[in-house]
Amino acid sequence: MVNTGTHLPLSGKVALVTGGGRGIGAGIALELARRGASVAINYGHSAKSAQEVVEAIQAIGNQAVAIKADLTCVPNIESLIKQVVSHFGRLDIVVSNSGMEKFKPLEETTLEDFNEVFDLNTRAQMFVARYAYDHIQPGGRVILMSSIAAGLGVPGHALYAGSKAAIEGFTRCLAADFGRKGCTVNAIAPAGVKSDMWRENAWRYAPGCDKGSSLEEIETALASGSPLKRCGVPEDIGKVVSFLASPDAEWVNGEFFLFLFLPSARCKGHGGDWNADPFASERIGQIIPVNGGANI
Repeated sequence: MVNTGTHLPLSGKVALVTGGGRGIGAGIALELARRGASVAINYGHSAKSAQEVVEAIQAIGNQAVAIKADLTCVPNIESLIKQVVSHFGRLDIVVSNSGMEKFKPLEETTLEDFNEVFDLNTRAQMFVARYAYDHIQPGGRVILMSSIAAGLGVPGHALYAGSKAAIEGFTRCLAADFGRKGCTVNAIAPAGVKSDMWRENAWRYAPGCDKGSSLEEIETALASGSPLKRCGVPEDIGKVVSFLASPDAEWVNGEFFLFLFLPSARCKGHGGDWNADPFASERIGQIIPVNGGANI
């Protein structure tokens, strides 16, 4: 049963969050629920943590369900969307959050590595949107997940960066496609968000850190570059997604929200030096853009 109250901005809405059982996805799911949405939590392997998110949502008085689906298999994506609609009776908000990160030296990269990363980070996001289109309610919202890595030259990171760079192109074109149904499509590109993926790989981005650095040292190094002197947490991303899913964001469409938490990101890190400054200066005007149509 869907919450049909009117006191919260997302009351009566049904959201699907892929990869919603942990990390950023869990933060997104909880923030959507706090604003009144009923939430379907898709997970691939994290059944226990996905159920914990469901129980947390139910504890605040909203409906939630966990649905297992391997999104690297395209027919599973169509089945997932249909299961959500069957369970709740509608679909209003789709957050395509599932993804993986891989670092691999170029000379060791294989076709299997390429397929592993692109099947989930890129192809799955395209088909989540594709099958959502068939069922989403008029005025619905689609939010895709990119990464700041899409614009950085980090050694050994070509597969991940490339898989996320494609999402910006998807977003602009899908915004035009979904416009026929009165729906919006936007993407967000997080950076420095504390999650399980962050714990595994953040040392690669942290100035002066290496694989042997403690999490405290890594967090201090990364937070020092932020004007707020902290790293992001999943709830930070969840709040932005919740805004994009809300009625107030109706005129925000086809946009790419870049969370560039390092004002100057010249890093001497694992595998070589890299520099985010050209990317930052080129894209700084797109951090919080608002306009009524896709930039085509």
